[in-house]
Amino acid sequence: MKACSAAGFLTAAACSALVTLSARSEPASIQASSQPNREAARIALYRENPFLRQAVGRVGGFGNTFSAAIANRMYSRTDSAALSDAARLLSIEQHGDGTWLLRFPWVNVAVFETTEGLVLIDTAYAPAGPALLKALKTLSDKPVHTIIYTHHHIDHMLGAWALLEDGANPEIISSALLLDELQRDIKTRDFTARLNNQRLEDFPRSTSELPLPTRTFHDRLELSIGRDRFILSHAPGETVDQLWVSIPTRQTVVIADYFQPFLPNAGNGKRRQRYVESWARALREMVATQPELALPMHGPALQGAATIASRLGKQASMLESIATQTIDGLNRGIPKYDIANRVELAPALATDPDAAELYSTPGDIAKTVAQEYSGWWNELPSEWNGSDRSELAQEIVQLAGGIEALHRRIEKLRHTDIRLACHLVDLAWLASPTDARVLQLAIDVWLQRLRTTEIPTQEAVTYVEHLVTLRQQRDAIVTR
Repeated sequence: MKACSAAGFLTAAACSALVTLSARSEPASIQASSQPNREAARIALYRENPFLRQAVGRVGGFGNTFSAAIANRMYSRTDSAALSDAARLLSIEQHGDGTWLLRFPWVNVAVFETTEGLVLIDTAYAPAGPALLKALKTLSDKPVHTIIYTHHHIDHMLGAWALLEDGANPEIISSALLLDELQRDIKTRDFTARLNNQRLEDFPRSTSELPLPTRTFHDRLELSIGRDRFILSHAPGETVDQLWVSIPTRQTVVIADYFQPFLPNAGNGKRRQRYVESWARALREMVATQPELALPMHGPALQGAATIASRLGKQASMLESIATQTIDGLNRGIPKYDIANRVELAPALATDPDAAELYSTPGDIAKTVAQEYSGWWNELPSEWNGSDRSELAQEIVQLAGGIEALHRRIEKLRHTDIRLACHLVDLAWLASPTDARVLQLAIDVWLQRLRTTEIPTQEAVTYVEHLVTLRQQRDAIVTR
């Protein structure tokens, strides 16, 4: 059996991967890694600092349950622990005749029984495949007729492999842009696996290793399957290829990743472009279908037209407000690096539970909007074609009176302004990356920031990965 993988990634799993590594105690888990030294450093970091689990785990299971075994093996068809957890933690919810929401750790699969067979919207990650196959056989004796992929991320399309190997021959439908997104991730497989904290040995080397769509479309596609109508609408959001599905015959909408029970994952600085305005429009269009049932791919189902309209409408308003403020700032000539710090939601929106800053912040989303409308330049002229960062850092250290003087200043600032202390300690690190004392100071300061500040998950994950780098460099020096 080929190792299964996918291009793309559920960002909640990125943080979960880091949290769960600390729970592993078997040396084999380190030896099996494609980056054993880094994984070992990560595990040691969590063991030494148990509070990090909570620091990076604020978003939990992205509205679902959480699995340590699955976290780093979302591409794998063979990892026994991941396969076991997918089966053990699966819960099945029925929402009317022939309508189910299968809830795996982190992610959902929507299932509809029609007179022609089963229609699946998404199939979860690779380790979910066998559990998905078994669950479908308990729900219906009908074959899988159609699979719809909402987008290319690894937690949404890889589970289909088990259905295909069992003999299913469904039509698999996606946006036409999905194939290009898969190719992009395969082209950068080493980078993508590293960025997503996944195992390189699981990652595909070509799209032939993936359960690919058999039919694609642009903009809109309407399907008649038995007595049901499925209307697929392409609308860039979390990804450029994302789509949502309306089933008017059941007064149901499958809202994919456009809605999450916290401030949406629209500001992820480690992933490809998000499309905030299109995302908001899609939410408005879903509400306009007046559904009585809304099935998300993360989190619990939403029921009742009024509830759905309110919750989706409010998140649309949040995204629209952030986009409007960002574009207004660009037009007024406010530097991009200042706009994000000025964006804020109106109190009525900011205090809504669905605006909880568990994964990202309004400022993060503002940066995504600015990126969509502008280039890579951060509007500091010196950085268009500037000096090497380490050279700049060394010059600043000299101006500060040397590394000892900077060290003293950082020690003072870490008790009064932890953000500024982090800026300075990064400069010290860039200037003296082989100084064990500087590396230890950097570790201490970044741990303090994570310990004393309530930080959204994606931001916390980024800091933890920086700590892993610092720890590796320090240990390499100490053990020489």
